[in-house]
Amino acid sequence: MRSIKLLRAALAAAMGVAGCVIAVPAFAQNYPSKPIRYIIAFPPGGSNDILARIIGARMTELMGQTVIIDNRPGGGANIGAEAIARAAPDGYTVGNISATHTINATLYPKLSYDVLKDFTPIIKVAEIPLLLAAHPVVPARGPKELIALTKTRKLAYGSSGVGTPGHLAAEMLRGYGAKDLVHVPYKGGGPAGVDLMAGNIELLFNNMPELVPFVKAGKMRAIAVTSVKRDPVLPDTVTMIEAGFPGFDLGNWVAIVGPANIPKDVVSKLNAEINRILREPATRDKIAAQGFNITTSTPDELAAFIRSEYDKWGKLVKVSGAKVE
Repeated sequence: MRSIKLLRAALAAAMGVAGCVIAVPAFAQNYPSKPIRYIIAFPPGGSNDILARIIGARMTELMGQTVIIDNRPGGGANIGAEAIARAAPDGYTVGNISATHTINATLYPKLSYDVLKDFTPIIKVAEIPLLLAAHPVVPARGPKELIALTKTRKLAYGSSGVGTPGHLAAEMLRGYGAKDLVHVPYKGGGPAGVDLMAGNIELLFNNMPELVPFVKAGKMRAIAVTSVKRDPVLPDTVTMIEAGFPGFDLGNWVAIVGPANIPKDVVSKLNAEINRILREPATRDKIAAQGFNITTSTPDELAAFIRSEYDKWGKLVKVSGAKVE
């Protein structure tokens, strides 16, 4: 009788283990079963927003659930990042982060979240060259002319926020001889671009996708790009390095993350679906036409990349002396 009871107990335990094994992949198999919230830490019209809407639309079509774009601008992208970090770790809240995310770790003396620990890396989706653009009335046609102009008059430049890549790139100009530059921070690249076209500011270092349509329309002038090579979207625009500024190789990037501790099978499914989207020729063409350089990654590769960016931008913030005002 004792042996029968032991056998029954062993079978029950085995069935319990089997149930657990089956339950884990079943969650991913049923995912998503409701809409996914996609948080953007910048206003509509910016690079993060543009890219999210392209990817989100295809996710809706391929995954069978609506992807809702949720813009949470302000606070130097901290408001959006905090919303991601504080969400339930079930895969139904994701969001874009960019170089600003890793910059903020050094720029802000105290954040309500940990840049490295409070997020689940999902996939890196794009790299973005920065473009230095000017209002058409600014007489400079190249970076050296522009720097010479700052020695004779005051020039106001905009950015998508204090400590953003565009802000730090503009501040780097001082190291190459620029003198009278006045920083005007905005809550995102979209509003900054509008003010540049209106003539309220004269210069803007910003993500290329946000400025290219206006450059092509003649509403602003492209001065230079920060990539190592010229960008095919604006092939006649010189690079900062080419114009005689060695080491001026700065760029932005976009990655998709979620709150910490999302189940690994859900992360794998999201990574696979977004990789699939980024491999589609039509989607690639649409994204590339906006000025993005498409990239992909595994979650582990993204985690390593975020760590390296954290170290790189942290050093640059300290050298630049940039501070939250």
